[in-house]
Formats: sequence, structure tokens, C-alpha cells
Amino acid sequence: MRKFLLGAVCFAGILSGCTQSNTDQTKEIHDLKKQVDQMSLENEALRKTITDEREALEVAMNEQANSDYSTISSKNIEKYPQTLYKKKSLDIDEDGEEEIIELYVNAGKMENGLFAWDDGQNWLLLVQDGENSYPLFDDYIQLGSLDFSTATFDGKPGIVMHMTQHSNIIIQKITYDQKVKGLQKETFYKKENMNDYYNPPASYALFKDAYELMGIAFEKTVPIQEASENTLQDPQEIWYIIEPVLQEFRNAQHLFELAFTLNPELNVSLNGPITFLNEMIINTPTAVQVDQLKTIYRMIKESEIQELIIEENNQLHPSVRDLFQKFDSTLNVQQSS
Repeated sequence: MRKFLLGAVCFAGILSGCTQSNTDQTKEIHDLKKQVDQMSLENEALRKTITDEREALEVAMNEQANSDYSTISSKNIEKYPQTLYKKKSLDIDEDGEEEIIELYVNAGKMENGLFAWDDGQNWLLLVQDGENSYPLFDDYIQLGSLDFSTATFDGKPGIVMHMTQHSNIIIQKITYDQKVKGLQKETFYKKENMNDYYNPPASYALFKDAYELMGIAFEKTVPIQEASENTLQDPQEIWYIIEPVLQEFRNAQHLFELAFTLNPELNVSLNGPITFLNEMIINTPTAVQVDQLKTIYRMIKESEIQELIIEENNQLHPSVRDLFQKFDSTLNVQQSS
């Protein structure tokens, strides 16, 4: 009997030890779960903080561009970016003397004429009126670019400034206000907000600039057309003479796309020539491809289109549409909408 009682006591002790062990494990698991949950909350908070800070940074960088309506004051420009990217003249204040519009970018040019772009650059767009400088934009743009065109808004000369950054697009107009005797900047298109509406004058300006840039791009195809057979067989030489041309076509395509964004009636595309030239870089150009390039070059040279857009009807001149269709037909590609 004594042995039985002793055994029972021992068994109870063992059982008690097992129960205590299970309780401890359950507590450890519970504590670990609490730690994991806490870490998840902290990670989520960290991700939200990073997202909020990035959005705040982008807002700060684009403070100038995001202003829907603002007055631009004269300012002394202490430091100009490295390279003059673009320059035009316009009598924006209608005083009988043309002001100078200059766009600078902090990027140098390589030997082949292409810009040595980084992930981001400082851009400066200003109007020079005698000794007075009016900075329309002076800031850093990450993964994007800045450009401008000139237009007429309700009979008044103006500037169309367009900026891209990441997937964002902002388009603004700058005109002279006689009441305040200064330049006024107004946002009329901002991607993914309520300020996107149809704007024919700006779209016409962008389209005409795109068409002019397209003509420059076609002029730059001459070295490709005249390249020797040895040059055509050399991948490095082919890249060297075709890539600058491709860049011009891409820039023109970008402007055509912006024009279409503001005005769906202005729908043309250079995707055909761009695809064609890309293929010439990837694969050794053939004599047939060179002949095709010569054919579309003659088309653009022989076209005498005086009126690109019939503004009173808000439509492209039929000869413009025909020209783009002939490009793609000659290159055996489909026009992309």
C-alpha cells in the first residue's frame, strides 16, 4: 500500500511537471505571437511613414509646378544649370519687343550629341525681359523632364510648360497679366486630378512643336541612308548614328502624346518609325530597310503641308493623317493608337 501511495505521488509530480511545462510553452508561444504582431504593426507604420515622407518630398519638389494659379516675380538667378537645352523668342507682354525664353538643364552632352542623363536633373525655365529674369521653374526633377512650347490663348501670346516626373504629368500656361503687370502661371492639366480638361490652344502648340521636331529627326537619318556597308555591319557604329535619331523621334512622340492628351482629335503616332529604327539597331540593317528609310525621308521632304491643323474645325489636315499612314505602310508596321 505504501509503495502504491509513493508511486501515485511520483506520478502526480510528473504530471504536474508536464502541465507546468505545457503552460510555460503556451506562454512563450503567446509572447512570441505578441512580438510578431508588434513587429508587423511597427513595419506597417514604418512603410506608411516612408510613403508619407516620399509624397511630402515630391510635393515639396513640385511646389512651383503644382500651384494652380500664381504670379511669377522677377528674380536674380545666381546659378544656371550646365547646358542650354532650348531657346525661343516671344513678345509675351505685347510691348513690341520680344522676350527670350530659355530652358537649362544640369546635364552635359556626349560626343554623339546625346545628353548624359542621370536619374534626375536640375531644370531652369525662365523668361528674360531686358535685365529682368522671371523663373517659371527652377527645381530638381526625379525620373522626368521639363519642356515648353509657345501658344496663343484667346488672342494673347503665352507659354505652355509641361513637366513629367515618375508617372505624373503637369501642364501649365504662362501669360502676361496687364492688371498686375506680371506673368501669371495657371495649371490646366494635372494627371489624376480634376484639373484635366480639353485645351485646344495648348494642344496645337504641342503638336506643331512635335511636327517640327519630327522634321529634325528625319534630317538626322541622312547619315544612316549614306552609311557604307562596313558601317552597317558594325553594331557600335550603327548605334552611334541611329541612337541620336531615335532620341529625337522619342521626343517628338512625347509631344504628340501630350497634344493627344489635351485634344483627342490630334491623334498620330511615331511608334512605327521608332520600332523600325530600333530593329535596325538590334539586327544588322538590310539594304531593303535603308531603302525604306530613304522613301519615308523623301516623303517628309516632298510634303508641302502649309496647315497642320484646321483650327476652326479642330481637326488635323487630311494630308497630315495621310503622311503618317504612308510612313507605316512603307515600313510595314501597324499604326498604334
